[in-house]
Parts: sequence; C-alpha cells; structure tokens
Amino acid sequence: MAATKKPKTAPTTPWPATPESLHTDGDWIWIPLKGEWRDSTGKPEELVRQKFVRHLCENYGYSLDQMRQEQRMISGSRSARADIVIWETAAKANAGPGVSPVLVIECKAESVEINLRDYYQGESYTRSAACEFFITTNNRFTAIFKLVPGAPGDFVQINEIPKASDWGDAKRLEEIRSKLRVFNRKEFQDLLFKCHSILRDVHKMDPGRAFDTISKILFVKMYVERSGLHGTFTVDFLDRRASTRLPTDPEVHDGLFEQTKAYYKADDLFTAADRLEISEATFRRLVKELERFDLSKTSDDIKGLAFEKFLGNTFRGELGQFFTPRPVVDFMVSLLDPQEGELICDPASGSGGFLIRAFEHVRGLVAADIQKEKDKAQAEIEAKKLPIEEEERLIDEAFARLNRELLPSDDNNKPIDTRVGRLAWNCVFGCDAEPRAARTAKMNMIMHGDGHGGIHYHDGLVDINGIFPGRFDIIITNPPFGSNVGDDQKVGGSEETRVPTDDAYVNRCESRYGEPWRESHAAIQKAMGSKILDLYEIGKGKKNRATEIVFVERCLKLLKPGGRMGIVLPDGNLNNPSLTWLRRWCEGKARILAVVSLPEETFSSAKATVKASLVFVRRFTEADETAWEAAWATAHATHDAAFNAKRDAICADIGRKVITVEDDEIEGILADLSKLGIERCLPEWRAGPEPDYPRGIGATKVGKPTWKGTAKDAKKATQLKRDYGAAFDTAKQKQSDAFWRDLTAGLRAIDAAQDAALWATVREVFDYPVFVAAPKTVGITSTGDTGETVPNELPALLEAYRSFETWVEAGADPAQIPGFLLPSAA
Repeated sequence: MAATKKPKTAPTTPWPATPESLHTDGDWIWIPLKGEWRDSTGKPEELVRQKFVRHLCENYGYSLDQMRQEQRMISGSRSARADIVIWETAAKANAGPGVSPVLVIECKAESVEINLRDYYQGESYTRSAACEFFITTNNRFTAIFKLVPGAPGDFVQINEIPKASDWGDAKRLEEIRSKLRVFNRKEFQDLLFKCHSILRDVHKMDPGRAFDTISKILFVKMYVERSGLHGTFTVDFLDRRASTRLPTDPEVHDGLFEQTKAYYKADDLFTAADRLEISEATFRRLVKELERFDLSKTSDDIKGLAFEKFLGNTFRGELGQFFTPRPVVDFMVSLLDPQEGELICDPASGSGGFLIRAFEHVRGLVAADIQKEKDKAQAEIEAKKLPIEEEERLIDEAFARLNRELLPSDDNNKPIDTRVGRLAWNCVFGCDAEPRAARTAKMNMIMHGDGHGGIHYHDGLVDINGIFPGRFDIIITNPPFGSNVGDDQKVGGSEETRVPTDDAYVNRCESRYGEPWRESHAAIQKAMGSKILDLYEIGKGKKNRATEIVFVERCLKLLKPGGRMGIVLPDGNLNNPSLTWLRRWCEGKARILAVVSLPEETFSSAKATVKASLVFVRRFTEADETAWEAAWATAHATHDAAFNAKRDAICADIGRKVITVEDDEIEGILADLSKLGIERCLPEWRAGPEPDYPRGIGATKVGKPTWKGTAKDAKKATQLKRDYGAAFDTAKQKQSDAFWRDLTAGLRAIDAAQDAALWATVREVFDYPVFVAAPKTVGITSTGDTGETVPNELPALLEAYRSFETWVEAGADPAQIPGFLLPSAA
C-alpha cells in the first residue's frame, strides 16, 4: 500500500519532457491509458508496462487512442486479458469486440530470458482475438512472436515490431513476418563472411585481426541493445548519435567502443590500448550487416550461435587450434552429463566450446526443473478458483520468484546468488595460454549467457585462481597436440605461468576457496622458478614430454576422487607400443568408461590431419584404490613364487656358466677349491626398486661373481685362485661376458613376463567393461562443414552408451548384455 497520498490533479501531458521517464508522485504513477494515478508499491511490472507504452508511442508511432490496457476478451472476471492491446486505428479500437487487434503485449518485471509459457494470459488473448502478433517484454528483453496459421497455440519468434506506419503496407508486413528470429546456419555463415570480406577488402585485415574487430563490434552492439532503450543497433541509431556529436567529440564508433570497454572493464575483455582501428564508414557497413538481429531481444542460444558461427568454419583453417567441432563437443558433454552444483574445468579451453556447452547443459536442467515448479505452482493457484486479478497476481509472483533463479548475473553484470548465478560464477573454470583464445572464451561465454568469471589467460599446467588439484567433478578438454613441454619452461617464468601473490588476489582466493587453495598456492609458490615438468610424476627429470601427455596427468590431478573426464587424444597415445607405460599409468589412476575413435577428417586442416579418439575416465575413488591394491596383492600372491623360482633356476644355470665357461680345467680348479671350503658364485639376485610409473616390478639385479668361504688351507687356496685366474684368459673372459649377457637378458625376460602376468591378473581381478566404438561420421566433413545435413552417428552412439551404462549399473551380466545399436564398433 502506498506510503504517500494519491495525487489529486492529473498531469497535462501523458509523459514528462525528460526522455524515457514517467509521471510519478511518491509511490504513485500516472497511467495515460486509464487516465488515473495508480499505486506502484510492489508492482515493478507496472513500471515496465508504462515505459513500454511510451516506447511504442514515441519510437513506433502508435497513439494512445489505438491502445487499451488490461483488456479482456469478453465481459466477465475470468476471461483472458492482456496488458496492452493495439488496434490498427483508433476507430477500430472503438469499434467493439468484433474487430481484431493487431498487437498484443504482455509485460513482466523479471529480467530473465523470455519464456512464452510465462506469458500465458496474453498468449491466450492473442489466439482468442485472432491477432497475429504477440509481444513479450520485461526489464531487459523484448521478444516478438507471430501466430502460426493452422497450428493453434503455435508461435514463432520474429525479428521486429511493426510500426504504426507499416499497417496497410502489405509488402512491408510480409517482410516483417518473414524475418524469423531463428537464423539458420547458412544465413549466419553468409553474414559473417560478408563482415570478414569487408574488413579484408577495405582494411586488408588478416583473419586474426578481422576476428578481433568483429568481436569488438558485437560487444558494442550488445552493450547498446542490452539497455533496452534504443532497440536494435542500427545505422539509424548511429545517425542519431552523430547528429548530437560535437566537433571535439570522438567519432561515434570510437566513442561507443570506449563506453563498451568501460561497461566490461571488470571482465578483462579489453585493454586500455584496444581500438577498433577501422573507419567510421566501415563501422557503418558492418552495423548495417549486423542489424538484422537484436542481441538484447533474442535468447542466449541465438547470441551464442551468432558468435560461435563467426568462430567456426569461416576461420577454421587459420585459427583451427582453438576449436573442437561442435558435434564432438555436444557428444562429450552429453556423455559426461554434468549436473547442477558440479564443478567443471577445461585447462586448455581455447575458445570455450566445452565450457559453454557444459554451461548450457546444466542451465537446461535447471530451466526444466524451474518449469516443473512453475507448472505446479500455477496449477495449485488455479485450483483455488480465486478472483482472476488475485489469481494472476499470485501466479505472476510465483513465476517471478522462480524465474529469478534463472538469472546468471545482476543488472551490473556481477555475481548473483541464484541457481544459474551459482553455475555461472562458481562452477565453470578454464584457461588458455594463448591470449586471443582466452579472451575469445570470455566473450563466447558472455554471448551464451555468462559464466565467464572463471576463464583465465594462463598456462593450464600451472595453478591459477580456482584451478588447482582435487577440486573438480568434471574435466573436459582437447589439449594441444604436436608440441612439447620442455625443461626450459619454468613456473613463473612467463606471463602465462605467473603466480600472483598480491594481497587482493590472495585474500579473494582464500575467502572463496579456503584451505585447499592455501595448500595449493603454498606449493606453487615453493615451485617458483622450477621446471613445470617437475610438477608432474611423468615429467619429473625429463628433458621434455609431449604436451598432451602432461595434460593427461594434469587433468587427472585436477579431478576429485570419483570425478569424470573426457579428453581428446591422438590415437598414438592409445596404440603406440612406446606409450604402453602411459596407458598402464592411467589404468592405475582411473576407470576407463569409454573410448570413441574418430574419423580422420574430424581434426584436419591445411597443415595436418590428426587421427584422434575421445577417452572418458573416472578417477579412482577410495574404494577403487582399495580394490586396485587388492588386485595387485592377488597378482603377486599368484605369480611371485613361480617367477622367483625361474630367477633362481636361470641364475643357477647360466650363472654357473658365467663362472666356468663350461671349461673342464676351470671346473676342476673350482672343484679343488670347493674341497677347501671356497666357492666361486654369483651373489643372490635381488629385486630392484619398483618404477615410479607405471605400476610394475623392479628390474632384477645380480652382482658379479665373488669368492665365498674360509679356506682350510689358505696357502693352497691362494695358489688355486691364481690357477683359476690364469686359466680364465681373455678368450675365456669373452665367453663369460657372453654368458653374462645371456643371464641379464634372461632375467629381463623373466621380469617382462612377470610384469605381463601381473598386469593380466590385475586386469582380470579388477575387471570392468569399457564402451568402445568407431563411428564413421561425426557431423563434420573433411572441409570443416557441420550442420543438420552432415551425417552424424554420435547421437545414436550416445543412446548406445546410455544402454551400456544402464547395463553396467545393473551388474554387467554377460547374459543380459544389450544389443547396442552401434553405428560401427571397434
């Protein structure tokens, strides 16, 4: 209830002279369409409605005489009503219920993505009134829908609101109807290629510079349109800005970019020195191309699609190292199935494709859950049969409360404590050592609806901010191939490997991540100046390691026990005999869930083609580690005695030959020495230390022959030893050395055989099924084309994996194994 008294006099004008403002007096707001003051306490949707009424009049040419507010279809308290209804003319507005309106508008207060189902009253009115166009608006977004003829209740989103002057112009109205909001893949490719061509032809830009420039312009566009006050960012908008520009002011495009930089300052998207570096005329040409869609009035999916298509095939050859094909990304994220509250990281995030898809996946789960809650709340309220105004108020309040959980950020682009806000700001992390890629990932995340706060320009092998070991539920990545981590790369030795120590950084991280971060930060500080390779078990002491191999360990270390990982790896890591050690090392750290071999064309460019596979694992839990150790104990109990007996036998057999070289004279001398109590023998063999990795047995060691025993007749024994030495001439020594080599080779063979037997037994004891497949098509051609028309067996493969997963969870009974509909099994 208003805390101030209702004003007694009416304003002389519908709105104040100040642009975009309303007549207000304390808690009261003037309603021009009703000719009355109305208490606005607790009614933010009323402010939205009145601002939009003024917007329609001043920017679209409608008169108040053409409009009605809170209009019902028929008399009675329970008929459908709409917030704002507009007729083609004032005369038709007064003609009675038989004349259909041309626009129906429904207003809400919540600043969330438009959901047509939330606007059920206006949508129902639109259908009942046989109106073609329905508009939904709230604090941030406006969406325009067109009724689909012959499909009751079916609407499609279009691009713009018809102006008052458009009615009666059949050609113009058809143009508006045909501008669907959902752009197809070809339209985006054509649009962005045209932008790229303009920059190439006019400013001679290479693809990288063109990429940066169009990215900046997209952000200017989003900044302008996000306010909701200017409509679509068009050349008309530029003309209006130019008309008020003073000679001393910067050019319009430069001024807009500076404002955009200021708006996104906290996000580290742009440096102070960043400029557009194009002419005003070129800027206008690009704006003209991009004005077809309004970034503020369309869903995050469409904004993301606009940006992602720009990142995709147009620049795949030149910037291909930043991208994983979308069909592969979709498959990997869907298979890992991240859930609300799980922490997700890509330590080699490139342009952010995996993180964006994971964000969308979880946000979709949240949105579906919120929709169920809204449907339940609406049904419960409607069951009470309250007066319609009270019913609508309660439903709106319930929707507003639930919709708030879908907000990723507050109005100032800062963190917000909502379900999607916690996802965006607390659950998504990534980094890339290439600055353009890292900035692109941030931009890409913002275009898709936020989640950019955890993205960093940094080497993924060195901890930064919230990226440290043992923290994540899901790691999903495509690490760089074909490069090495060398022993010259040091912690803190470059900007990419920096270890921030300033108080602001330390205090922020300590307060956010607590003791685990403090331990990690202390360890990385202690490692300052040391080799990055020395941070890793498989890199310690090495001169270099392939980058993707080091990333395997990094990713496993980042996971919590039980955490899941999906990683793209070259097939050589999986089948090269020289990397058997890596595969065994991984087996002792994680359960392999699935291996999917990709066609060669999946990762191909002008420079190279890399045959790769998708590997999915789950890091060992404590129970897994216990079972793993038990399997090794069983294996040793099964095999150690037999292989030790073989070592004893070979040392006795060939060891004797090393000493005697099977020479009768030498054997006679040794027999005489034996009678005196002196023996020539090899020391007992001993097991060497177990290797650091992978799990196995240590190499068997045996020493050179020695004399043992105490002679009964020392003088005679000394002479016999001299005789032995004399008989053991150079030729005999060569023979002995040959036997020694046979012995060591034999011991190595026994070691290898025991190692193989141990691993075979461990795998038998610690046995579990692994999903393996080799699809022939994965939604991308050798030229980089993707889309609905490109064959893609991955969706069917995902269904097969789900069947496999269900079978495994049920106990993996071989008799019950499902008939997987694999497109192609390996």
